[in-house]
Amino acid sequence: MPPIPSHGDRQTHIENVAPDRRAGRGAAGRIRPSEERRQLAHRFIIDARQELETDNRLQAGEKAWGAVAQMFKIAAEQRGWRHFSHRQLEDIGRHLLTEYPEYNTGPLANALNDAYRQGHQNFYENWASPGEVEEAVEGVERFLPGLDAMASAERRPFDIASNAQRDRLRSLTGDDGLERGDRSEAGFSLRRSRAGMEAAVPRCSPIRSDYPRRAVGSEGVEENPRPNPGTNK
Repeated sequence: MPPIPSHGDRQTHIENVAPDRRAGRGAAGRIRPSEERRQLAHRFIIDARQELETDNRLQAGEKAWGAVAQMFKIAAEQRGWRHFSHRQLEDIGRHLLTEYPEYNTGPLANALNDAYRQGHQNFYENWASPGEVEEAVEGVERFLPGLDAMASAERRPFDIASNAQRDRLRSLTGDDGLERGDRSEAGFSLRRSRAGMEAAVPRCSPIRSDYPRRAVGSEGVEENPRPNPGTNK
């Protein structure tokens, strides 16, 4: 696993960070600049620390998960993916950890799991102890730079190898025609390059994928036939 940079000063670049309330119900159609989301993630960690000091562990845990969610949204917006539901955020995290397996081991993966269980789920279930919530907040704070590095990494070739991966990518890309065996050279990104990825995308625009589909030979027959669906892996 590559080295993960230290968190550094939590106060850096977080002043005057607030959600854009002018967007209203149309906020889901607006792409936020990645730096704005990074600042918001750091703001959430500071807020989570303050909530812990007042023994408000439900809000503290949810804000820790909110910091993670901002990083997942950076990855989604860079790829043109949907990211407006809790399920889609979970799908983004699972896909990133599959595409970048070097991050899917050790402390960072554990921190993500704790943020989801002790942070987000605990907000509704109230089952985590104060110590567990504090550990979740500390884990997100410690590995936020590493999570940022994973979310912003260059996209890699990806083959859909299971029904679970297929279903996740169908949800994120909006392409219900994806099947096991499909391959993308750029992680099933809907954007050809990083140029212009900060521009707004109209919410009503159709989602069109620019990744290659199954290889087809000169006779119109798939050179690499898709494997038969099997168990979810």
